[in-house]
Amino acid sequence: MRSIISAYKILGTMTIAVCLFSCNKEEIGVVPPEVIPAVVVDWAKAAEQSQIALDAQFYSVTQNYYNQNNDGHTGFNYWWNAHALDILVDAYRRTKDVRYLTKMDNLLAGCYVKNGNTYWNTFYDDMEWWALACLRAYDATKDEKYKIMARQYWTWIKVGWSDVKNGGIAWASGSKDSKNACSNAPAVIIAAKLYQLDNNMDDLVWAKKIYTWLKTYVVESSRGVVWDAYGNTKEESIYTYNQGTWVGAGLELYKITNEQVYLNDAVRNVNYVMNDQVKFSPKGVLKGENTGDGGLFKGIFIRYMAQMVLRGVVDDYTRELYVKYLKNNGNSLYTKAIRTPENTFGPDWASKPNSRVSDSSVQLSGLMLFEALDELKRANLLK
Repeated sequence: MRSIISAYKILGTMTIAVCLFSCNKEEIGVVPPEVIPAVVVDWAKAAEQSQIALDAQFYSVTQNYYNQNNDGHTGFNYWWNAHALDILVDAYRRTKDVRYLTKMDNLLAGCYVKNGNTYWNTFYDDMEWWALACLRAYDATKDEKYKIMARQYWTWIKVGWSDVKNGGIAWASGSKDSKNACSNAPAVIIAAKLYQLDNNMDDLVWAKKIYTWLKTYVVESSRGVVWDAYGNTKEESIYTYNQGTWVGAGLELYKITNEQVYLNDAVRNVNYVMNDQVKFSPKGVLKGENTGDGGLFKGIFIRYMAQMVLRGVVDDYTRELYVKYLKNNGNSLYTKAIRTPENTFGPDWASKPNSRVSDSSVQLSGLMLFEALDELKRANLLK
């Protein structure tokens, strides 16, 4: 999988700004120098080969879904497979190859059966990941079924809102007091995107209402980071995927309203994650968050951080820093964290996997990074 120019050089200081609303050259955070291979990566090729590995290592050809791991664990994870639909959308956008449309259709059919012959699920956040993937699928294909599915998911999801803990959508239908970030920030994105499709004012009202609740009760005001849930302020429970969907929520509402506060919230969060070398980004590379569900977390953050660049909402200096950070993560994953000949990833993007056994969540996360980098390349935003 490697096409590496094997010269080595010292990576100099990586300048990343910490600031409230934008990156200022006077406020520089310095990443410690690190010796890494100098590489020229064909991101499209890296993404395609990783897609092939995802199928070869994890896909159930008889039941049409992605298994939990590549070592005989055939467990079905509903929300992981929503992100599998997402990366198939990425691949279709990159290639326009109709075989990816067939793969998307097969995955939908397989997950419907594995989920008990229904798309409804007791976990509201799981349905939210599917709604988001369906909205992206609709945007890429204009296949009406995806929009219909997203609207149905949204109808189910709104039932999760209650006055318990002053509002918010529950994590699970049987637990009204479980008001988690992961069941609310994605809901903002869903509502905002549906508003942009149908111009239904009720969707925008929902998006703003949920966003306000999140910012009031789940976002820490001093740093702009997102806690795991209402009342859970443990540092060890601050996860990258919740930062990513908060960024995505701000982006969508900024796009609709042009109100600077939403963009400010998103920029502030990305800057913090990018600069925090203890919790999030040691040496400029996102820290591993284990396997299992945690294997997906980094890729979700990457997806929404990349949108900050692709949408052209930040100044040139900030954009360059964001691109440099994303590329640094990609180079680290490509040179350090791929196991051959399987072409599977480890959960730590800065070290070699110590086992051939891997979770599909981890593979999906790395794929999100490679697909995002190729999208930046196609948009002439990555050199």
